Amino acid sequence: MKKFVAVLALSWAFALPAFAAEAEKVPVIRMAYTMTTHQQGFTIALQKGEAFKDFGVWFKPVVEKEKYDLYRGDKKMARFEVIVTKSGSEAASLFAQNHLDLTTNSFPAMLSAIDNGTPIKVLAPIQADGIAMVGRLDSPVNDWDSLLAFIKEAKAPVKLGYHSPTSAPKVLVEAALFEAGLRLTGDANATKQEADVLLVDLKGVANFNPALTSGQVDFWVAPAPIPQVAVLKKQGKMILDLKTLPPAGKWDHFPCCVTAAHVNVIEQHPDILDAYLELLTKSSAWCNAHKDEADELSAVWFGVPVEATRMSEMTYSTNPDAKWFRNASLYPEMLNKMGQFKNLLKGKTLEESKELVFDFRYAEKQNAK
Repeated sequence: MKKFVAVLALSWAFALPAFAAEAEKVPVIRMAYTMTTHQQGFTIALQKGEAFKDFGVWFKPVVEKEKYDLYRGDKKMARFEVIVTKSGSEAASLFAQNHLDLTTNSFPAMLSAIDNGTPIKVLAPIQADGIAMVGRLDSPVNDWDSLLAFIKEAKAPVKLGYHSPTSAPKVLVEAALFEAGLRLTGDANATKQEADVLLVDLKGVANFNPALTSGQVDFWVAPAPIPQVAVLKKQGKMILDLKTLPPAGKWDHFPCCVTAAHVNVIEQHPDILDAYLELLTKSSAWCNAHKDEADELSAVWFGVPVEATRMSEMTYSTNPDAKWFRNASLYPEMLNKMGQFKNLLKGKTLEESKELVFDFRYAEKQNAK
């Protein structure tokens, strides 16, 4: 009987939107985000709620951090059921299982999902920058040049941790090290003769600092505010911000996260996605214009010191302009170079894949205003 109840509860948790909509009288959108300030444009819209009513689109809180009603004017358009995923990989799995409708999450994770045939589309970017590397407090490394010297002088592969195989921090630092001519491996048994850097999957950000203090890794890379919190708590020291990597300017204003939707929602609820993108666009602009207040609200939301959110420098935007597309194109380029695409995106550039990857109609509409 207990097993039956558990199965029934699980089936309710992942009920199809159409079924839940019958009770709510509006469609239910299952929405996921990750606990980083890369998602601030979305989380601020949740926090500000009716204070954003003048935008014409806004969220009304129903259950804090769990359920929100999306309104356009006085019309309730949808119920958003919000969950936190540990990584973009987890969101990709939920999409593949038809347990998720919409997310703000890692762009390379969404690309990997599309490569594997998951029926999703990227609707818009949401931010740029906000990625850093942390090392032990006693590390002799302080910047890119000393990092390269440390790696070359080490008698064994230097161990670099990441939280998810398809996370942007992992892909970006991997690309930079790869372009510097270093040999990378995921094989823990590799010797210095075989590799310069061992990439270690720490399977979530909670394992970063224990792995660092225990010597499991020498460094780790992560999105804000995780590096900033580690520095403030003296759990590690900031080695570098990835936007400072050489060549100068290449990694500046570099995208990480996007918002993506299941094709079923795109086909069935274009009006909801239009309202959502309008709110996300306006909330993102508000975050850029009110950084101090946005950082204070995010510190409360994510449960971190406000100094950590203030330390992070990011811009928020849903505009897929030429600069964004040029920078974002590095992801499939590097993922293909490293043999990580096996299916639909294998050997293809972002330009060649854009019909498969993107649906920018809502973002382009908002950013044309």
